[in-house]
Amino acid sequence: MPVIVLVASTLLFWVVYWFIRMGGVDHFRERAARAKEEARRAQARELKQTAPLRAIDDPRDAATVLMLLIPRGRDPTAAQISAIEATMRAAFGFDHELNERLVHARFIAGSAQSFAQAARLFAELFNKQLTTAERRELVEMVEEIARADGPSAAQAADIAALKRLVGLAPAA
Repeated sequence: MPVIVLVASTLLFWVVYWFIRMGGVDHFRERAARAKEEARRAQARELKQTAPLRAIDDPRDAATVLMLLIPRGRDPTAAQISAIEATMRAAFGFDHELNERLVHARFIAGSAQSFAQAARLFAELFNKQLTTAERRELVEMVEEIARADGPSAAQAADIAALKRLVGLAPAA
């Protein structure tokens, strides 16, 4: 028994000695600083990636981006592009600047990770600047684009989430 106490006390002495005299405290401080720096970098990467999405201040442009993102994780088909262009002309009144706005929206859609991410970022814009009827029309436009190739379960889930975000469905 005395040998065990001697070994334990010697081990405890050296742990305390290392912690105080040989930089043990600094070791833990450096680890905490590294973790904080990595979290800051991750947040900065996230902000950099979503900057084009957050820069949109026109709900019509945001709606165009959502219509471009609703296809099943890939580029929209020709039928979907035609439907998006028709919607942009009819609902948004983009006759003269249609191509510029569409190219700009495709660039911004390329920076989004998913439809859900873009919908979350645009929800505040839609809720502030659109009436309830306009938000319903927005959801109908996105549903129409999803129907162009036949809606999938993922698209239905994304549209349901969009409805919740813009206040057209009860929060889950």
